[in-house]
Amino acid sequence: MKTLVLMRHAEANWSGRSSDFDRPLNERGNLSSQALGNWLRTNNILPDLALVSAAKRTVETFNELNLSCPLEKKKKLYLAPSEEIFHQVRQVSVHKLLLICHNPGISEFSQEILSTWPAHYQFENFPPGSTCVINFDLQDWSDLKFGIGSISNFLIPKDLQMI
Repeated sequence: MKTLVLMRHAEANWSGRSSDFDRPLNERGNLSSQALGNWLRTNNILPDLALVSAAKRTVETFNELNLSCPLEKKKKLYLAPSEEIFHQVRQVSVHKLLLICHNPGISEFSQEILSTWPAHYQFENFPPGSTCVINFDLQDWSDLKFGIGSISNFLIPKDLQMI
């Protein structure tokens, strides 16, 4: 059994002072990330590894989660399409993987990897901080295929009633 936690980075600052790659989280994004980290710990969804886009807002999202797992920053996950995300996941060897990246790739990937979509009204939009927990009946990530994931949970920061 493998578990994949897909997370879109939390809300970022839209100030024109920095490049898209260097945009930091805003205050709401920091609070959302902290609440999501608390939710993951409370629900015992503790990843063995985090693959994270190298962009500032995704790394800050991971840091604010305050999880005790190794981090691998991947430039290839910055604005990655679904196919690249799929390729990156198939290369890992851990049981529980956290992947933090960007829309539209993460939204498309979540839709393609699941056998059935959750009923949540924001699933297709995948707003900042969206978190999708997916289980797979696999021994090895290299056997991953589209359409085989079983949804365990999907939530957005607003669901945690912290904002």
